[in-house]
Amino acid sequence: MTIETVMLGLIAGFFIWRLYKAFDKGNLKPSDKIRLVSRDTGEVLEMQIVQAVPPKAATGWDDTAFVSAAKFVFQKILAAFAGGDLKTLKDALAPDVYQAFEKDILSRRQKKQKMDFSLICFDSADILQKTPNHDEVTIRFQTEQINLLKDELGQVVEGDSMRVSIMTDIWVFKQVGKGAWIVTATQSQAASCTG
Repeated sequence: MTIETVMLGLIAGFFIWRLYKAFDKGNLKPSDKIRLVSRDTGEVLEMQIVQAVPPKAATGWDDTAFVSAAKFVFQKILAAFAGGDLKTLKDALAPDVYQAFEKDILSRRQKKQKMDFSLICFDSADILQKTPNHDEVTIRFQTEQINLLKDELGQVVEGDSMRVSIMTDIWVFKQVGKGAWIVTATQSQAASCTG
């Protein structure tokens, strides 16, 4: 084995790695080729790196991107629930889930109560389950929140502004059209509180 062959192998390895990174960012198609020519021997090495495509590029599915989008939707829905925004909720929730949220909002309105919702942070957000074709995904969110219920005079009737609740929520997201998702189930539990 000559030094030129070793160097050619190292250069090829470097370009394979660069191609993999390019595929990962979606900059190249699987049909793209790389061609290396040894300056000393004139030996030509041409490769088509199909196996370098990571699974997410091949399937169009990315767990990390989905969880990021789900976190945004989670915040949006909880903020809409706290603010009594029924239109946003109707667009984002399955009918039975919407009815449960609506019932709570209408009860607050009748009692002239308002809800203050503050999401402090996400401690975690993990996919628990997903269907093989990725059209239904169950995610567990663990968050730190402050939730207050106030009367018409602004007095706190439920909750404590000095205590952070650690919440565990399990939500099911279902695809209902191209790029359209709704939440079909929610489960929430206050795990503990910190002072």
